[in-house]
Amino acid sequence: MQSIPLYSLITLLLICSGCAVNPVTGQQDLVLLSEQDEIALGRQSHQQVLQQYDVYDNKELQRYVQDTGAKIAGKSHRNNLIYRFTVLDSKDINAFALPGGYIYITRGLLAYLKSEAELAAVLGHEIGHVTARHSVRQYSAVQLANIGATLGSILIPGMNQPMTNQLVQVFGTALLRGYGREHELEADGLGAEYLARNGYDPEAMLDVIRALKSQEQFETQLAQAEGREPNIYHGLFSTHPDNDTRLQEVITRARKLKAAVPNAYSGQGQFMHLVDNMIYGDSPHDGIVRGRRFFHADLGFTISFPQGWNVRNLPDSLILVAPNGEALQQLSVEDINERIPPRQFMAQRLGLANLSREGAVNIHGLDAYTGIAVINTDFGRRPARFNVIYFNNQAYILAGITKNPDAIGLFDPAFQETANSFHSMTPNEQVLAMPLRLKIMQTEESTNFRQLASQSPLEHNAEQLLRLLNGKFPEGEPHPGELIKIVQ
Repeated sequence: MQSIPLYSLITLLLICSGCAVNPVTGQQDLVLLSEQDEIALGRQSHQQVLQQYDVYDNKELQRYVQDTGAKIAGKSHRNNLIYRFTVLDSKDINAFALPGGYIYITRGLLAYLKSEAELAAVLGHEIGHVTARHSVRQYSAVQLANIGATLGSILIPGMNQPMTNQLVQVFGTALLRGYGREHELEADGLGAEYLARNGYDPEAMLDVIRALKSQEQFETQLAQAEGREPNIYHGLFSTHPDNDTRLQEVITRARKLKAAVPNAYSGQGQFMHLVDNMIYGDSPHDGIVRGRRFFHADLGFTISFPQGWNVRNLPDSLILVAPNGEALQQLSVEDINERIPPRQFMAQRLGLANLSREGAVNIHGLDAYTGIAVINTDFGRRPARFNVIYFNNQAYILAGITKNPDAIGLFDPAFQETANSFHSMTPNEQVLAMPLRLKIMQTEESTNFRQLASQSPLEHNAEQLLRLLNGKFPEGEPHPGELIKIVQ
């Protein structure tokens, strides 16, 4: 009989002591957190989410999402939990769940849904992650991998060598990536089941996935053309749902429950009423992009960027990317806490002591300083053009770098042109800082997306975006009398 190594016995003992019954399957799962620990972790993480995201300011919509989610959760496998649902003021297309019943959906994702049933499908999917304790199981897998590495380094000669540790990390990563596919499928199946239990058509789950898959395809094509990484919702699969055999099997199982709900509820009218006038795209709190200009009403400034550059408006910075990613600029802001000139701010706060091609400048009556410094970047050591502009007791920091270290001279005029465009917003510019909003309309016989796109304030790909918002991508048209979303 072969002997079992000591570290294997210890690991096995840890695994057995961490097993608990899965509320969904009734089987034993490896979990290293109690339900109370899980809830405490979610409560703590919830505060961190609220520090990173603003809550969307619409009490009626927030109440509607909370009521819809609570109804779904009430017939889930863990209806003992108190679930909290929050609409985040973000244009990103996303929904996610924290341990213990904290669930979030962005207004960016809400814009692509067409009914209460589809909203319930998204929330049901995220509830499924909570009821099946996916985050807890992944956390436990990470901890087990770490325990294995620690025990191995103690009990196995040579396990503290870098190569062996890398192998342990690779195994842990592969383990977790394998869970991702299974967890998403399980959450979709649970979400569809919860839909049927509450009188919704489980087919709404597939409708949501089709819509988001279309958005993913469009975003991938757009990102390739703009030389950037696509922004894709985490729950989508690599294949279209109509061609995903395993996903179809999951939905088919849930459809068997539909027999008890002959008149499935859609709730399209109520949903459309509540998303009418919802902000679409950039939030005024983060600033608004219009053509080649950026307007921030709360901070009171505007800035222009070069023709053909892509803009990524983040909550804490503005990223400008040149065609093919050959250069980028980042605009950020920091408080000025001492009455020091911009040059001294660059040295003390930014650590930029050795500058070249430097000098004080006046930008539309604002004190500023510019110079080139060599810094560490994702491209390696690169010369970077810095401009620090003082405005309303804050320092606006514009940094420009190039992929090619020898291209700073080629792009420096564009960097300086951007900096020199910075100025305080005028009264006439205030209207340009207002956000776009969704509007609900009922179509007529002659209504088509090309006509609507020609009248839309959307500056690029208006026709495709309107189709995506209404589940008609890539070539569909609205039916007479249909409620659709447009952008104004």
